[in-house]
Amino acid sequence: MGQGLAERIRETSLNLMLQRLDQKSQLSADSFSQADLSFNYSKADPKYHVSSNPNDEVILYKGALKEYNGKGLLSRALSRGLTGHVAEVKDIIENGDDELIYELFDEHTSYYNHTALLSATFNPEQAQVFAPTRSYHNKEDKTIYQLKVKANRCVVDIYDTGNCGSGKELLILGAIFPKDISAIKIENEDQHSELISPCSHYIKLHPDKTSRNRTVKNISNWKQLK
Repeated sequence: MGQGLAERIRETSLNLMLQRLDQKSQLSADSFSQADLSFNYSKADPKYHVSSNPNDEVILYKGALKEYNGKGLLSRALSRGLTGHVAEVKDIIENGDDELIYELFDEHTSYYNHTALLSATFNPEQAQVFAPTRSYHNKEDKTIYQLKVKANRCVVDIYDTGNCGSGKELLILGAIFPKDISAIKIENEDQHSELISPCSHYIKLHPDKTSRNRTVKNISNWKQLK
């Protein structure tokens, strides 16, 4: 197909850096419609589907900075105004070329700086890795968001390129809207870590990759938003 996807991604990333387009955008998640940022599940291979019903709401978790519950989150592509790349990624997944989809997922989990996707997971323990408690960081105040999104807003990384194991990594297209955020973790101190050991003596650095857990440690430490 000529120039490979990974090569095009690297070339675009380099151009973005040269053009100094790495600043935060003035756009908001509400600048886009959910219909525009949904996959056509009738086209996409069912093995990438989150649910057989595209309108099912799925509950996911995402670790991120404590500033997004009121405004949502944009993918790096949309935050840089690269709407064409979002459309390209949507087409790649809907068109079903497994090699190209694997390459796309692998590039995403390698953190290319204009990805059109946002990662989330079924397992709050996995989300905690991306919202480290205070003893593990000093610069950024992070928390975990609970999301309720329609199944066709995301796909499953069946190749586990991000090494999430049984908790699975879900890839949301384009943006997470404010109304997608159903709850936010209130306290994210060490004693409230989702990775605290069963005996409560230490905090694990990584979740059990075989764990299929989908429940939080302490529901009273979560603020329900809807």
